[in-house]
Amino acid sequence: MAHLSEETLTLLALGEADDPRSQDHLSACPDCAAELADLEHVVRAGRAEPPAPAAPGPGVWAAIHAELGLSDDVAADPFGGSREEAGTEDAPGRAVPAAGGSHDAGGATVVDLASRRRRGVPYPLAAAAAAAALLVGGVSVWGAQRLGLGPEPQVLATAELEPLAGYTARGTAEVDERPDGTRRLVVRTDPADVDGFKEVWLLAPDAQRMVSLGVMAGDEAEFVLPENLDVGEFPVVDVSDEPVDGDPTHSGDSIVRGVLEA
Repeated sequence: MAHLSEETLTLLALGEADDPRSQDHLSACPDCAAELADLEHVVRAGRAEPPAPAAPGPGVWAAIHAELGLSDDVAADPFGGSREEAGTEDAPGRAVPAAGGSHDAGGATVVDLASRRRRGVPYPLAAAAAAAALLVGGVSVWGAQRLGLGPEPQVLATAELEPLAGYTARGTAEVDERPDGTRRLVVRTDPADVDGFKEVWLLAPDAQRMVSLGVMAGDEAEFVLPENLDVGEFPVVDVSDEPVDGDPTHSGDSIVRGVLEA
């Protein structure tokens, strides 16, 4: 028996198709009927009005207060109430999940996507629902960092980049250590006219040994530093003008240069 197409099932779940032949097929095909029920569950969840966000527990403000070193005048929880008042405890009479889904301990809808892979391709609505969940989580993390509540990179060293002969551009360089332990070199320069392309290097103080970090496209670039690279051994940041000649060595034509200092 040929099954209904992905597009047909999606339109049926959205209520945008009314084909008697499709309905006849659904009444005789339990596989397609089950997939349609799952899709309809996702549609209902997507169209339902989201619940009001629960108030954070009292420990949240206490942690923020301690982290920011605020005064005792603002020690009281501005969100007010306890976890029980905020409705974060499990409550009796929680709705029973619809067919094809379940609820986790936090009340979120969990949809079994395995049944949607019978043809090897996830349904658009399922993919959209998963993407929306990831987007909400990503925005939350981004928002916390923008508000200064998330971990910030630690600045290990900085450098003022001065122009070399023939150039007037200036810039800055900064070595940051991220929360995951990686180190990154962030380079910013004024616009500069180059004949080829800009390449960023770390040089030894005698400029006889150097490490290429990569091409700098534009006026700002960020490079992940190798774990075994000792910045103290290569503290000079150099941005060069490199001709497109296939030679991987330094051209000898530097635009800006500066020494990293902790």
